[in-house]
Amino acid sequence: MKFESLYRHFLLTRATHLPVISEAGELLGLLSKDRVHRELSDLGREREDLDQIPLDILETELHENLLLYFKESTQIPVIGLDGEKKDNWDKPRFLAAFTKLDSSLIRDPKLEEIESKLEKKKENADSVQWFMELILSHFPDGLIATDVTGSTVFYNETFENHILTKPLFRDSLQLAEKYLHNLNREVLATYLKDHDMSLGKDADTNVLYTNLTELKVTLRIITLKKEKKVFGFLYHFSPSSFAHPSGNGDLEFPNLGDAFRSKLPLESVLEEMEAHYIHQSLGRNSNNISHTATELGVPRTTLQNRIRFLKLSERFRSENKVKTVIPRKRSEKPEPKPKKATDKTKPIPFKKAKTLKKPVKPLKPQGPAKKQSKNQTQARKKAKKRR
Repeated sequence: MKFESLYRHFLLTRATHLPVISEAGELLGLLSKDRVHRELSDLGREREDLDQIPLDILETELHENLLLYFKESTQIPVIGLDGEKKDNWDKPRFLAAFTKLDSSLIRDPKLEEIESKLEKKKENADSVQWFMELILSHFPDGLIATDVTGSTVFYNETFENHILTKPLFRDSLQLAEKYLHNLNREVLATYLKDHDMSLGKDADTNVLYTNLTELKVTLRIITLKKEKKVFGFLYHFSPSSFAHPSGNGDLEFPNLGDAFRSKLPLESVLEEMEAHYIHQSLGRNSNNISHTATELGVPRTTLQNRIRFLKLSERFRSENKVKTVIPRKRSEKPEPKPKKATDKTKPIPFKKAKTLKKPVKPLKPQGPAKKQSKNQTQARKKAKKRR
């Protein structure tokens, strides 16, 4: 398209400005006759072919000449970006398109301020979210968040490296989700039972505590709510002082003040207290179960059962002395049993040998030989009598 071809539209009309529209029919601006004259007046410049009318030469202001033009004629020619005539517009349609163009170009400064503030807020929100993710990823305690169904939404590096790798979870996220989901319901039921409450206004179940001896941590279960609607749960694994007895003979557990503030269930507190008490008594008696039972004032069998029930070997696995606690003297008696079993097994091949000898019975033909020997002796006797 040559720039000179635009001037021919002004030769066919008295309008000083012609509307230029897009392919969608929206007004882009006004092409001025004076601007075309200025472009064509520069004879020394070589003009290249244009793909479309440059948008920077279009005007967006309404001139009085256009209004005067509509007094003389009812329609004005409209050209496209390719420089060809597209349509004829009447005055109402032209004014409607121009007001739409004017409103899109002229913006309220208040709207611009609001938009700038929203952009700043978005940038701040992105930076805050990034900083929060950085904090959670470097949090020293294990964290894992799940939705109401128990599916994982988030977990930090501490949980992945130090909690998930424990034998309880066996480095399986699905196993951890299932375990925590069931544990959440058990802890909630225990809390309501111990406090003789039901789910309602009086039940403060936003934060619950339990002690995991297998992991040696205190687990805090935080309910994630918004406008009284539960969206998920946050599990906080913090190192437990309850599971680590000190070496100077004093117990860090039971610390009843911390246990009460942590809202631990009564059963777990009593179990921890009993386990540490038996453990200390065993250490004082060189792991002799008979002496320990006498000291504690309980029968030997009762002490054996409590050791198994409380799993002392797992609770105090780090201490080498406790490894000899569970074996007892009575366990030596069952050892002869395998010997009896071996004695009983000995006759089995012997019986098989007898069964193998049974087919040897075809030796009966020896009977006639015996009869022959008897006949010989009788013949000898008769011979002696004859003599």
